[in-house]
Amino acid sequence: MRNLLRSQRGSAAFATVIALVPLIGAVALGAEAGSWYVTRQQGQNAADAAAYAGALRLSCTIAGATCDTSVDYRSREFAAQNAFCNAGDTYPGCTTSLPSRVSRTVQVDIGNYSAGSFTTPAAGTGNAVRVRVSQQQPAYLTGVLGLTTPINIPAQAIALVQNPSKVCGLALGPDPNGGGALKIGGNVTNSGTGCPLMSDASVQFASTPSFTGPGWGVYGATGCSPTGTCGAVSVTHNYFMPSATDPLQGLQTASFNTRTGNTQSSATQVTCPATNPLTGQPYPNGSKCYNLPPNNSSGAYSGNFSWGTKDYVTFTGSGTYFFYNAAINMTGATVTGAAVNIVLLGSSSLTINGGNVNLTALANNTTYPALSGVLIDDQTTANVNINGNGTVRLAGAMYFPKADVSFGGTAQPTNSTCSQVIAKTLNMTGSAYMSTDACLPSTIAYTQVVALVQ
Repeated sequence: MRNLLRSQRGSAAFATVIALVPLIGAVALGAEAGSWYVTRQQGQNAADAAAYAGALRLSCTIAGATCDTSVDYRSREFAAQNAFCNAGDTYPGCTTSLPSRVSRTVQVDIGNYSAGSFTTPAAGTGNAVRVRVSQQQPAYLTGVLGLTTPINIPAQAIALVQNPSKVCGLALGPDPNGGGALKIGGNVTNSGTGCPLMSDASVQFASTPSFTGPGWGVYGATGCSPTGTCGAVSVTHNYFMPSATDPLQGLQTASFNTRTGNTQSSATQVTCPATNPLTGQPYPNGSKCYNLPPNNSSGAYSGNFSWGTKDYVTFTGSGTYFFYNAAINMTGATVTGAAVNIVLLGSSSLTINGGNVNLTALANNTTYPALSGVLIDDQTTANVNINGNGTVRLAGAMYFPKADVSFGGTAQPTNSTCSQVIAKTLNMTGSAYMSTDACLPSTIAYTQVVALVQ
């Protein structure tokens, strides 16, 4: 018995067993931590995809375009495709075969992102989408170390809708008869300060256009044709971008769109002055001079306004000029107006073909603030033709959301630094002058890009 008590056989094995307990725990922790890392990467992939998809959908809302689903739905849809969704969700990809006591959650927020900070306005609007996903699971092997608290593995992503470029020509779409909403003719040699031309649908070229000066770009949302020309454009181009913003979309539902009736059936003919104030020379024989005062308070001009080469028309004062069921045709006429907003309603139509047209937008319309900086607001569906042959200066934003617009002619003199067009479809030919310089910020359309920022 005494020898048995003195025996040391097996003591090393016992010590080894004691030492193996923390070693096994450490190995278990390492193995399980590795599985956490894999889950964390899966969650990050889901958050990234969901935030980016949601921000693309948010850019559609910001643009004022027709959007198919909500930001929340699109984000959760893409999270589900990466196997992350809330219990009870039925998005394609949601899995019901998670291990016992394992759950996954998805949270989607719309907010404002600036300087590394994300805030969520009460209205749920903003410029970014944040997605948070998580997986909660029990501790398995690490339970050896007494870690019994459930493990939460989170991931987060933020996608920001950015506005990198001011747009001077925007076609809202849809494409007419399968053609591009923005059509650019082969003889286009646009001049100005350089700015993008954008289609919220597709772009179509007649042949390769040319542009004078830097800063130009051609962008589309749904493609370009013909393919041989699309890639040969010498300026920056991208035909699969989010839609550009429509800063003037509120004009489509403005209360003044219901105005009808007559203020006057035509412009008032007046005796021409002794000399033309523009040229300092006597008027040619047969000249007719007309004055057109603003009609801010009530009514609208209607009837035919056909002004030719010997007609001299003056928009006599600063203010708003409403036209209802009016046909306005300026062909070779001399038309001047400073600080004016022209609104076309009903079945009105507009044609400008050469002549000497010098119109500038009212920058601060206290009666109708939404028109500030807008030279022409046309809520009709009639085709619009603007041909710059001659001296045509149109300074301000021109808005034709329901009309097909042909815009071309010779270059406008550079003393006007704001000339931008937003239309349902835009067909550009000739060498029009385009610029967003000096445009009122509230009238400027912007391109949109989506980027993951966190």
